[in-house]
Amino acid sequence: MNSTFFNTRFLTSILNKKPLSIGLLFLFLTPMSYAAGVLELPNTVDVKMFNGKVYDGDDDITLTEGVNQIVFRYVVNYRDSGMQTQFNSNAVVLTFDAKNDQYELELPSIRNKNAANKFNNKPTMALTDSQDKAVTFKSDVLVKEGLQIGRDYPEEMAVYNQNQLVASVTAFAPVVKTAPVISAPVATAPVTAAAPTAQAATQAPALETVPQVAPVAVKPKTIEEDQAEISEMLDYWYNKANQDTKAKFKAKINQ
Repeated sequence: MNSTFFNTRFLTSILNKKPLSIGLLFLFLTPMSYAAGVLELPNTVDVKMFNGKVYDGDDDITLTEGVNQIVFRYVVNYRDSGMQTQFNSNAVVLTFDAKNDQYELELPSIRNKNAANKFNNKPTMALTDSQDKAVTFKSDVLVKEGLQIGRDYPEEMAVYNQNQLVASVTAFAPVVKTAPVISAPVATAPVTAAAPTAQAATQAPALETVPQVAPVAVKPKTIEEDQAEISEMLDYWYNKANQDTKAKFKAKINQ
């Protein structure tokens, strides 16, 4: 039987069925152009934010087609003066355009303090696709002075993306809504009747209007965010301790 004739009869039979069949046919004939790509990350990468939201997923990130933004820290151990030291890099912002492809992020080796400082000052990395071709990207450092534990990455990235910085993506910047200002009613003193022989009492001056600001709800932290901060604090103080203190700490955990 002629294949063209068969296909015509097949399509005609479907179109004569219920509307559901038409939907199934459309789904069958439509190419899967919306399928997302995947970014493979080293296990030394600690992802903090992905596309404007806190990330708590796996090492492999399912991307969206178009612009993607990742905030991460490079966490790796190296030996310094015979002691094991953990390097927690500054937060790095990585932005690139993704298609339906497989991507891989590579970071330089950190074997000493000089290499760690070099990465912190100017992070270097390589991003490649499934054909091992270099992918264009933008990167920047999310700077925060002082202690790095307990950082509010959503707030920091909201400010970062609202400005025209190297790796900013305005689409991931939340719209800031100002609370409405409600004016208090003007209070006036009542006018009392004057005595027949006295002059009429004058009206008391109006009180000054005091603006009232509606309270802004603060979203509480999730258990995952709270535990992540605790983990960072433990890592920070453990790496600051000497060998004797570390041994005592381990002994307490093993009790």
